[in-house]
Amino acid sequence: MDLDAVLRESIVKICGVPADQVSPASTLDDLGIDSLTAAEIITDVEIRAGIELPMDVLRGLGRMRTVGEVTAHLQAGVGPAEVHSGP
Repeated sequence: MDLDAVLRESIVKICGVPADQVSPASTLDDLGIDSLTAAEIITDVEIRAGIELPMDVLRGLGRMRTVGEVTAHLQAGVGPAEVHSGP
């Protein structure tokens, strides 16, 4: 499963923004994502992708500014072999 697509789908679902407004260059601030919303999005990503992210990956999210940075950070923490289709 493509974590970028899963992340963007979760943002659209939870934040209620149009899909065409969510790109790798979109800033989390522009999308209205605060720390509470980010936690909800990450939980949704874990469920949709069928993964469990390590705590050190989750702690690093506070430094992320764009959707692309979050995707890269999640992918680095999970590794491609662990990403699979959801339930």
